[in-house]
Amino acid sequence: MLEPDALKGARPVLRGGGAGNSTSLPDRRESSVSYDLLVYLRRSAMPTPQRWRAAIRDAGFPLDLGVDFDVDSSSGFRPCDLLGAAAGFEYYSSPVSESARAELAAPPDCDFSVMLTTGADERELAASIMAAGALCHASGGVLVDPQSGEDILAERALAWARQKFSEIEVHLR
Repeated sequence: MLEPDALKGARPVLRGGGAGNSTSLPDRRESSVSYDLLVYLRRSAMPTPQRWRAAIRDAGFPLDLGVDFDVDSSSGFRPCDLLGAAAGFEYYSSPVSESARAELAAPPDCDFSVMLTTGADERELAASIMAAGALCHASGGVLVDPQSGEDILAERALAWARQKFSEIEVHLR
C-alpha cells in the first residue's frame, strides 16, 4: 500500500497518454518548496542500485549514483556526484496495493513505487530528474511529475530527463 509517510502525502493521478508535455520547470532558486518525482513500476523490474547507476551512465547523464543502499528497506538521502560536485536526493520506496493502484489509475502491473524528493537546490533537482528518468526507462515504468502534471512512459523518460536537465544545467556550471 502507498504509505502516506513514505510518499509525504503525494497522491498523483495518472491521466494516460504518457507523452508528457513541454511544461518547463519552475524557477526554484528562490524557493524552499520540495519537488517530488514518482516512478511506478513492477517490483520485479526494479534494478539493483548498481544496475540503476549503470542505466544512468548508459543514458549519458553526468551523474554517479551512490550504490550503498537497499531499494526495499532504505529511505532517506542518496548521495550522488553531479559534474564533479556533491548532489543527491531523498529516496522512498513502497509497495503499491491494488486499491492504491486503482485510486491512482496506475497501470495494472505496477506494484511498486519510488519517490525522489529534493528541496530548492538545483543540483539535487537535476540529480533526481536524471535518476528518475533512467529508472523509469530501465524498469519500463511510468514517471509522474505531480508539480507539472506530466506522466511520462518509459520510452520517453530519457528524452524528458534530458530536456529537463538542459533547463537546469546552465545554473550548475
